[in-house]
Amino acid sequence: MTADPAAPAPTAALTACDDYLAAADEAGLLHRIDGLVYVAGAYHEPLTGIDQCLVEHADPRLLHAAPAFLEALFARFPQCAEAVVRVPGADDPHPALTPHLSYLSLPFDAAPAAQDTDAPGLRIAPDETREHDRAVDDWLCRAMVTGAAGRGLTTRPEEVRAAVDALLDSPGRRTFVVYADGGDQPVGHATLCVDAHDDPSGTDFVDLVDILIDDPVLRPAAITALVRASALLARDLGLPLLGNVCHGLDEAGRSGAVAVALEARGWRRTHQYRHASRPSATDAAAPQDQEETQ
Repeated sequence: MTADPAAPAPTAALTACDDYLAAADEAGLLHRIDGLVYVAGAYHEPLTGIDQCLVEHADPRLLHAAPAFLEALFARFPQCAEAVVRVPGADDPHPALTPHLSYLSLPFDAAPAAQDTDAPGLRIAPDETREHDRAVDDWLCRAMVTGAAGRGLTTRPEEVRAAVDALLDSPGRRTFVVYADGGDQPVGHATLCVDAHDDPSGTDFVDLVDILIDDPVLRPAAITALVRASALLARDLGLPLLGNVCHGLDEAGRSGAVAVALEARGWRRTHQYRHASRPSATDAAAPQDQEETQ
């Protein structure tokens, strides 16, 4: 296959840019441990109500010495129950940081070919009039609740409702729906944000927020067709297409297999978020008073 000259360049690992680090420093979010820089702040995760220490950048040497780094984080942010740490690319820095959320980019030359998405009985269409927002609303709610449940967490219904409403009302939201056998009601969707922006790297992208197909028989072919439609949209906008995998507690199970399968199909991991819970008082092996410098 010859690469389309109009297609956006493949997205490499997304790392923090100088402008972001300067802005973080000005906002008081840039910190140092033994001269090694990281950007972190307290974040109240709305869907679950958990107070997190969100680390949007950390020197790789801190990531590879995760136990000492986490000790320093929990000391600096005593109100936070967990740390969520951004890691560039597909790096696996330390077992103390477990997979939480992976972002992957699909270069257009790796997208499914037209002949591979020609599935009899399926029709993909943009929901330009937002005729099927009620069904899309339900699919998005289910995705958010299921993602949290996979980590053993319960979502707050009013916050899920607010998040879905905000996404549906976003001017950058685009939805493709898939119909089966000439039916007038869709059996699934792909919903995207075409105006997404990654602050740390300064990268604009198309965010493939969710794909969900109700019919298990049609699911493989429908997902393939929806991915191609999404890739075409991103190509036409001259932007990379990024999707995400929410990792469950059992990384050896479904979520880990999904990420591996996507990479086998040409998706490339641009960055990920990894997780660690604050140790309980009985688990803490050392006092959390590591010296830091601003």
